[in-house]
Amino acid sequence: MKKYPTLEQAEKIRLIHNELEKLEKPFVLPVVESTQDDFIIQPWFKGTHSVDYGSESDRKEVYTLLNRLHETNRKINWEDHSLLQPFHLISKWQNRSMKMKEISYFIEFYLGINETMILLQYGEVALNNMQSFKNKDITILHGDVVHHNFLSNDSAYKIIDFDLAVVGPREMEEILWMHRVLPAIDYDIHFLLSEFPSLEKVVLKHKEALMYPNELYREWLYAYALPLERKQKFIDQLIPYTNKALTEWPKLCYNLSQL
Repeated sequence: MKKYPTLEQAEKIRLIHNELEKLEKPFVLPVVESTQDDFIIQPWFKGTHSVDYGSESDRKEVYTLLNRLHETNRKINWEDHSLLQPFHLISKWQNRSMKMKEISYFIEFYLGINETMILLQYGEVALNNMQSFKNKDITILHGDVVHHNFLSNDSAYKIIDFDLAVVGPREMEEILWMHRVLPAIDYDIHFLLSEFPSLEKVVLKHKEALMYPNELYREWLYAYALPLERKQKFIDQLIPYTNKALTEWPKLCYNLSQL
């Protein structure tokens, strides 16, 4: 059960689920009717756990689910639904980079000046060379492809939490999904493409988008916003995650440039 701050947000979730539940073999949980319009109630998905992007089987199942979600635009004209807003990925990343510069003093305290400068430069270079996204193959995008928004049990995989759902080119979400998966496979783009050859076209077209350190930026901005009592514990985990990423990033960028 979840209470939404506005009726419009709850209506968006209800709309998405109603449309997706009409499909053969639905991959979402049903919404239970409620007398309160700002509440969304769903049944408990028993015996489930969040997927692990370090698991080959989970990666493949989630990618299949995302494909099924994106391909619903063949039956549903998502652009006609005013509750779903267009997604502008590059604008979002430009704003995220600007915020990172604003809190650079905070990051420097934990990473040092040189590492912070390198982290910011990766984003700036990627943005300066990034190809724009064409408004074609517009479909619904989940908006938050973190591992815990995909649940599995012994017989099925389901997508949950459409709070950030938007509409846009499917390749945007494929890129965001690769950003989520790469840390779990040591940033090995060749390995990722060997598992998912169908992603090669997107990678070749948007190499710079994959060079943008989106995961690191999001996590540091999140750390900055945390209350003091939770901040240090989170940062103690974020520092080794960041150091590993910064160590692997030159190889990732080189491998992408050679594709």
